[in-house]
Amino acid sequence: MTRLIIALLAVPVLAGGALFAHDEFRIIGTVASYKANVMAVKKKEGQTVSVRLDKQTLITRDKKKITPAELTAGLTVVVDAYGDYEDDSLALEIRIVPPIAAR
Repeated sequence: MTRLIIALLAVPVLAGGALFAHDEFRIIGTVASYKANVMAVKKKEGQTVSVRLDKQTLITRDKKKITPAELTAGLTVVVDAYGDYEDDSLALEIRIVPPIAAR
């Protein structure tokens, strides 16, 4: 009987955890704009996605930490983010990298 009660209590807990799961995204492209803690990144495929930043977002250039104010249009970035959708995800880390050569 105890096992049945434990099993019945565990099901909602496990199912509830699945409701709050987020996907991880790697977004590579150029900064289209940055305003009010939201950065628009234009991907090489042509689509533009919005990525939110917060106090914990790590932003680096040449492995040195920089401020969000230095995110200017035209910079090439690699963004590691998470959320339910790529567009409107939260950036965990933003790395400014050299421009990617066209093939």
